[in-house]
Amino acid sequence: MQPTFRKATAADSDLLADLVFGEEGSEGRRVTAAVLQLEDIEKFRPLFRALWKASENWRQCEIALLEGESAGILMNNQPPDKITARVVLVAVRTFGLRVFALRDRLRIFERVHPKKPDGAYVISELDVLEQHRGKGLGTLMMERAEASARAQGYKLMALQTRTTNPARRLYERCGYEVAAEATDPEFERLTGVPGIVLYVKHLS
Repeated sequence: MQPTFRKATAADSDLLADLVFGEEGSEGRRVTAAVLQLEDIEKFRPLFRALWKASENWRQCEIALLEGESAGILMNNQPPDKITARVVLVAVRTFGLRVFALRDRLRIFERVHPKKPDGAYVISELDVLEQHRGKGLGTLMMERAEASARAQGYKLMALQTRTTNPARRLYERCGYEVAAEATDPEFERLTGVPGIVLYVKHLS
């Protein structure tokens, strides 16, 4: 079954944020909860949605559809988060007075993210809904991203993922190679994940 794709719109902001936020029990949500010291990760969802809306992340997104149903998201070159008054308000509601220590918590994430190469086409997000996995959709989305990069004249592609992510097998099958890996003892102590790996692919 071949997917179709459509460009995301502003109306998709919550849908896209929820796809990236992940399913209940996913490793990504568990890691975020551990670093931010949130017993209930669902409390973070409104802030995550607010950040996506403020940064207009939908502009860099495509939604993969199977039989008209949203099945995945492909995002390239994610812009930096915009901190607006709305974002600050939601952050205070989420964290209370702990919001003032949030920057220190986020530095833990920063320590395990290798620097992306300048001038690369970056796959910022590639997410397939659980019920649509195992159908080859991830591979087709990777191929679509590469075709887009080539059409725009890029010579290098890059992406980051957790060292423990099973999707690493997909990336390596698609020709990506490890360029750097960043680990941090505190990050691993909190999350059980050593760190983040940077993959690159040179386009001929």
